[in-house]
Amino acid sequence: MNVCSERVWKHRSRWGRVALAGLLCLQLAACGGTENGSAPIVQSVGTVTGQVVSLANDAPVSGAAVKTETGTTTTAADGKFTISAPVGDRTVVRVEASGFAEAFPIARVTAGQTTNLGVKLVPIGVTETVSVTSGGTVSVPNSPARVTIPANGLVPVAGGTPAGSVNVSLTPINPAEEPRVMPGGFNGIAAGGGSVQPLESGGAMQIDVRDSAGARYTLAPGTTATIRIPLRTQSANPPATMPLWFFDDTAGVWREDGTATLQGTGANRYYEGPVTRVTYWNADLVLDSIVVNGCVKDANGQPVANALVQTEGIGYTGMAMDATAADGTFSVAMRKSSRAKLGLFEFDAQTFNLVPVSNTVNVGPSATDITLPNCLVKQPGQLAITTTALPNGTIGVAYNQTLVAAGGVPGYVWSLTTGSNSLPDGVSLNPAGVISGTPTAAATTTITVKVTDSAGGTTRKEFTVAITAPNVQPLLIITNTLSSGMVGTAYNDILGATGGTGDKTWSISAGTLPVGLSLDTATGTITGAPTTAGTFPFTLRVQDSGTPQQSAERQFTIVILPSGGGGGGTGGGQLTVSNAPASVGGTFVPDPTFNDIRVRGNSILLYALEVDFPRHGEPLNVSVEASTGQVSFVGFGLDDDVTGDEGLWTCFSQAPLIPGTACSGVTVNRSAGTVTFLNTVLTTPFGNIPSITLNGTVTFSPF
Repeated sequence: MNVCSERVWKHRSRWGRVALAGLLCLQLAACGGTENGSAPIVQSVGTVTGQVVSLANDAPVSGAAVKTETGTTTTAADGKFTISAPVGDRTVVRVEASGFAEAFPIARVTAGQTTNLGVKLVPIGVTETVSVTSGGTVSVPNSPARVTIPANGLVPVAGGTPAGSVNVSLTPINPAEEPRVMPGGFNGIAAGGGSVQPLESGGAMQIDVRDSAGARYTLAPGTTATIRIPLRTQSANPPATMPLWFFDDTAGVWREDGTATLQGTGANRYYEGPVTRVTYWNADLVLDSIVVNGCVKDANGQPVANALVQTEGIGYTGMAMDATAADGTFSVAMRKSSRAKLGLFEFDAQTFNLVPVSNTVNVGPSATDITLPNCLVKQPGQLAITTTALPNGTIGVAYNQTLVAAGGVPGYVWSLTTGSNSLPDGVSLNPAGVISGTPTAAATTTITVKVTDSAGGTTRKEFTVAITAPNVQPLLIITNTLSSGMVGTAYNDILGATGGTGDKTWSISAGTLPVGLSLDTATGTITGAPTTAGTFPFTLRVQDSGTPQQSAERQFTIVILPSGGGGGGTGGGQLTVSNAPASVGGTFVPDPTFNDIRVRGNSILLYALEVDFPRHGEPLNVSVEASTGQVSFVGFGLDDDVTGDEGLWTCFSQAPLIPGTACSGVTVNRSAGTVTFLNTVLTTPFGNIPSITLNGTVTFSPF
């Protein structure tokens, strides 16, 4: 049972319950509630690092907003960024910058690893102001790209009243010239649903509508706009009609919605059709595909896993990708009876350009699946030590760090170069690149390490390692006081300490615990049932397990009270109660049989009751701090069934949960068992009930 909800007094009368409201308020102030809830879902993440540049001139784009489901950042002056991203084969990265169409590149993110990504932003083709009421047509100069918006056809995405006019931006996309600017790549879900399929594009275009405040707009329900997507494809014979697809920027795929018709002549041909939303639109066909099966190996003939294999159409506009399995195999799509370039590609970690890292082969044409006779061979990159720095160490604390290299021909062997400084005392480097050991002396050392690949290539890098003395906080006992106890009542209190190193051991260096109590030397817990009343001073000592060892001592006192009653006590005395309701009678004369003493932590709780069963009751509660003898609370209650009078008057020594008066004029004599009141004022927070004043003495058993 939660002690905060346990009733202190077990008396069955309602008068006891009235008076105990104040005591329960005091207890609740020191108690913390618990709340059961589901553990938070932790999403696996990796890191995406890259650079954003303009498609027009490859100039870095600074200040671009980069967002994923797990992170937000902006690009630096050189266009570079690093951001957290959820793990997945197709993680959507949203990139937006002033003057450019919003981009949605897809990254393959692995937990705890870094993925490189190059992003090219397409400059906006045109932006014009359009009246929401009248609608209008926006065209890109020197291009057939166009959108016609009907009157009253736009509404804010977030809801509310539309502005009088909006800014309509239109940006054509040429996937035949630069396929990597296509949002989400060439992957879509047909109108009937199902799995993601590879697509062949005939051209794409972005529509973006915002008001002067930057709020986004879309087409009103039941409204369509008419668009013209410029024909941009490698296909020599584009079809007369083409399905329309919009980009789902949440899932990172295209979704089929409508049909467009090929119109125009020569270089000004376009696909025209109705659309239902403001976003990216694409004129695509589901790729009539076959599969190219193959494998990837490194220069040592070993399988390469998680490598990105890509086909890019020759004579059609489309791309498909697949990641190699653990055995280096892949199956990647291409258009049936067509030709495609196939190879292994990676984003360069320095330039963030997508570069081939294997031999590139032309495959097709074929009406059936193709199996390559030879594996693609991943070209070794430049041998480099990719570890950026070594962490510092501490004397006496185990050190372990593994050096990492990339490029070259795998099969790396590590060593210190000839003439390099030695590693700190107690630490060594093995051929696998592991620096380990336990430092024995403080020092700052610069070393030069060398890695040699299996083809004999080498590279070097300097590192600085600092070994420092341990920063151990002083060992301190943080417990200030220990709870009082009562003869025959179970006791439990725990000591606390901070600082030091390792496990701590507790002991008593002077004095003794109360008879019946014992100390757990491992946990610092004092438990048992006291058998003898009295005041017991002693000194506690705590010692850590560090080298050298630390220790701390502190003096404590535990007060053990005689066993309390539950009736049949030796109480008595009398109080004058001024300004109370008439039913109080001006006095409080406690019944000796309803006199009780309890201990809760550091509080001694005194209870007395004047009672006339069953019509009248006046309970008195006094809380005394065992360690100081200070009165912390006084409560006087009234419940009279004849007059209907009832109330609770209190005073506090500290700020309570409810408004109250500070206790004054209260004197406690524990050895005599008396509590004396001299003009002690008690007030009530409930309604406009006047305060009362207590004078006189109430007696209890010595406590």
